[in-house]
Formats: sequence, structure tokens, C-alpha cells
Amino acid sequence: MHIPDGYLSPIVSLGAGAVTIPVWAIASHKVKSVLNNRTVPLLAIFSAFVFTIMMFNIPVPGGTTAHAVGGTLIAVVLGPWAAVLGVSMALILQALFFGDGGVLAIFINCLNIGVVLPFVGYYTYRLLAGRSPLLSGRRVWAAGIAAFMGITAAGLLVGLQLGLQPLLFSENGYALYSPYGLGEALPAMLISHVLGASIVEGFVTALGVAYLQKNHPEYLTTLKSMVSGSNVPEGQATRRPLWQTGLISGSVALVVLLALGLISGGGDPAKLFGTDWTTVRWSDVGIMMLIVAIIFAILVPLTWLILPARIKKVGTYFMAVAVIAPLGLITPGFAYGEGSAADVQQAFGYVPKGLHAFSSFFSAPFADYNIPLPFFNGSEAHLWQQAVGYEITGIIGILLVGAIAYGLALLIGKTKKGPGDNTIREAQV
Repeated sequence: MHIPDGYLSPIVSLGAGAVTIPVWAIASHKVKSVLNNRTVPLLAIFSAFVFTIMMFNIPVPGGTTAHAVGGTLIAVVLGPWAAVLGVSMALILQALFFGDGGVLAIFINCLNIGVVLPFVGYYTYRLLAGRSPLLSGRRVWAAGIAAFMGITAAGLLVGLQLGLQPLLFSENGYALYSPYGLGEALPAMLISHVLGASIVEGFVTALGVAYLQKNHPEYLTTLKSMVSGSNVPEGQATRRPLWQTGLISGSVALVVLLALGLISGGGDPAKLFGTDWTTVRWSDVGIMMLIVAIIFAILVPLTWLILPARIKKVGTYFMAVAVIAPLGLITPGFAYGEGSAADVQQAFGYVPKGLHAFSSFFSAPFADYNIPLPFFNGSEAHLWQQAVGYEITGIIGILLVGAIAYGLALLIGKTKKGPGDNTIREAQV
């Protein structure tokens, strides 16, 4: 869903700043009411979470890849304005350091993923959750469905933006920017999300709310001040162990995705999700998985041992996700609308002038999450080498996003003690 440079006219991509910049300004003012000693670290953690989950690509019907975002989860806990800042910070850092999304497209990407997604998700959640208790199962379901709707809305908007380019900007019958028309872009974005990324987004968000309900309900009490004119009852969280909830719902989501993958592949496992899996070098995958397993066995327990109690759990979870994120590299293909100029040349027989001019406008230092060392860098490296580079840059990104978000939150909120902080136990995520 990250639109690269060159796929949109600069008029559109830069012009989106007329909306995005004022929204950032309003968000900076709005979040002051929810930033305190508990929520400043939480915003930093959620921002790092967004960055982490966006690293993990999954195959989706249509032969492309997609990822979850987590923006609705932030909106549910801290409100949509905090989500705007948290998601936008992750997106900006991805573009500047890792080449994930264009630099000229920062405004439009932040509008789609950092504004539309959390606001649609939040208000859908409010509608579905109603006045139910904060710890009720209804809110878990509401959060999952809302997240599904939020990322689907963002994907629909991206499809609309890409599909309009050939109609608005062409020369001699050739598109100047994105060559994908509405008839192709809209269905592709909707299918890849409704039948893939949106399912994962809903699962992750629902599980995140269930986790907070069971382990840190004090964070959810922030919502009481967001429901105008009402005291939302806390209720009682489900007694089912969280790991059981995660295992059951995760298994269901996996079965659904695999079934959709088989259907889109015509029932042929080698064409799962409409992708040619015969192009994958499984011997390289085996080596990569072995190395990832070794790194996991070393780094995850080490992270648990060295982190302070306050961030021990969440830090260990993030490290685990960062270590296994390279498993997404196994999937052949690329995200729809994010291919290189060479990919467009192969698909359409020409490279649009605008795409050619702007696709190399900026070169990120860790482009494609490769570290700038000859041993790891470049597409010619072995899969396991790419995986190690992916992990290293991912961990760097997690730390950067978390630190930047924490500093910005301190600057905006000038950390104040929230009401009830003296009586609420110390937050341990």
C-alpha cells in the first residue's frame, strides 16, 4: 500500500500535503489531552509496533503481497489523532531510511494509511462497540471488524488514486505515471486486502485489544474520556487464556487465507494465491529458516534477560517479530502498484515518462531493508543473507521509530501525570 515515487503525479502526491499537514497540526494539539506518564511510552511502543508489523509481508490473492498496519489498534486505545501521529512517524521513517514508499509520496501515503485508516477504523469501532463494557468480548470483535474496514478503506483509496492517473495524466495515449487503470487498480487493491491483508489486520487488532483487556486494562480506561457524556463500565475480561484465543483465532485466519489462496490458484498448491511458487529456491529457504531459528534462539531469550521489567514483554515480542519478519521474503512477487520501472516495462512494454523521471528521485540508505555492506547488500545475495540484513535494518528501524515517537510525544505533551496514575499500578506492557 506504500505508493512509490513516480506512480502518482507530483500534483497529486505533493498536493496531498494540503490535507495531511493541517491534520498533523491538529493531531499534535489533540493528543495533548491523552498524553501522560502512561500514554507517552505507549504511543512510542505502538509506533514501533506499526513499523514492525508492516515489515511482515504475506501472499494475497492476485499474485501480490500485502501487510497489516495496526493503525486501528492505536486509535482504539489512544484515539484516532494519536494514531495519525504514530502511523505517520513510522511511514516517514520507512520512506527516508528504507525506501518503503516514496519521499515525494510521503503526504499521500500518510493520508491513506495514517489518516483515513485509523479514522475509519476508530469510528467503525465506536459504532459496533456502542456502550458495551470496556472488557467485554463485544469490543474485541468490534476492534477486529473495525480494523478490517479501516485498512480496506485505505486500500480502496490507493486503488482509486492509482487508477485515476492514466485518465488524468497521459501523453500520446501512454500513461505518464501509474499505467494501471481503474478497472484493474480498484479490483486488485480490494481483492488483495479483503481476501488477505484486511483479515490479518483484523486478527492482529482483535488480539491486541484482548491482550490489553486481560493484562493491562488500565490503558483501556483512556477510552472513558473519549465517549462523550458517559461512564463506560469496565466489565470483566474473558477467563479464556490469551494464548488459546490467539491460537484458535490465528488458526481460523490461517485456514481462511490458505483456502482463499487455493481458490485463487485454481486448486494448484504450486499456484497458491495466484503466484508461481516453483520459482522459489526451497534449498535457500531451508538455510534461511535454519539461520533465522538460530538467531531467534539467541536474541529472543537475551532480549528477555536484559530488558527492564517495564518493557520486557513488549520488547521481547517486538524482537521475536523482527527476527521472523524475513519469512515474508519467501513469497515471490511484490505488492501491487509498488513494482520497479523494470517490472512496469515487463508488464506494459514501456516505462511511463513520469515514473522513469521520479522513481529514482531519492535513494534511501537502507533501501529494501538491505544494510550497506557488500556481504549482505544487493538482490544477488543469497536469501539467508538478505534475511539477516532485513533483520538488522528492521531492529534499527524499530529502535528509531520508538525513540522518535517517544521524543515527539514528550515534546507535544510535556509529560504530565494523568488522573488516577497514583492509584493505578505501574504499567508493564
